[in-house]
Amino acid sequence: MKDVLTSLVQTPRTVGALNMHMGEQNRLREFYQQGAAKMLFARQRKGAQGIYINTAGGLTGGDQLACDLRTSDQTNFTFTTQGCERVYRALDETPAYVQNKVAVQDQSVFHWLPQETLFYDGGRLDRRSTFDVSSSATALIVEPILFGRLAMGEWDLIGYLRDHLILRIDGELVFQDLTLFDGQISSQLDKPAVMDGARATALILYVSDTAHADVAKIKALLNATSGASLIRDDVMVTRLIADTGSDLRRMLAPIIIELTDGNLPKSWRL
Repeated sequence: MKDVLTSLVQTPRTVGALNMHMGEQNRLREFYQQGAAKMLFARQRKGAQGIYINTAGGLTGGDQLACDLRTSDQTNFTFTTQGCERVYRALDETPAYVQNKVAVQDQSVFHWLPQETLFYDGGRLDRRSTFDVSSSATALIVEPILFGRLAMGEWDLIGYLRDHLILRIDGELVFQDLTLFDGQISSQLDKPAVMDGARATALILYVSDTAHADVAKIKALLNATSGASLIRDDVMVTRLIADTGSDLRRMLAPIIIELTDGNLPKSWRL
């Protein structure tokens, strides 16, 4: 009887899937959404914009979200989110699983601009994001993350974060980044060689035939703990580190504006 009661009171887990293809003249060629993964579309100055919404309101242990996007032809598409994605305390050692697959084909322009992931004490997240980009396309990929609810005094964090990002161009592996924290996250963040006590960071990848000309502009927008460099003439990698989320956004927003020719998503301005 005890096992039956336990199974009945188990918290239901969030499941969501989004699959879409944006083609010529910014038209939807395929679109499928399931569960907690929803997409709304908004007007912007250039191209089309999709606003992703996790209707569950956040992530916790055992949740599963998958996103599969493709752009082709001369599409100009921006992916963003309604707000920040929150990673809440997990009840056990099971993480939330998020898998993103993006293909940027032909001469399309794609901007991956989710708002910040907020990682709370006790959170557990395993996220894998793969971007396959054509050398004839342009892609801006931004992944910001904040650690702790600083306004509520949450500086000390325990949890698990595995965040794996892969970039391929014309099928060739060009860049991958793996962030792994397990256990006492705050003590790892406090190490001088990691984040020296800062609690906000972002990884930016920019694939464009103008990347080599944009490095100097981006470096001029960075603080003393951030950096930008080329790994190829057409690929710029930028790592931002800031003390707080507000400090990070004040640095990040002008970079997005510069690299998107002024197309900062409206949801970022709220």
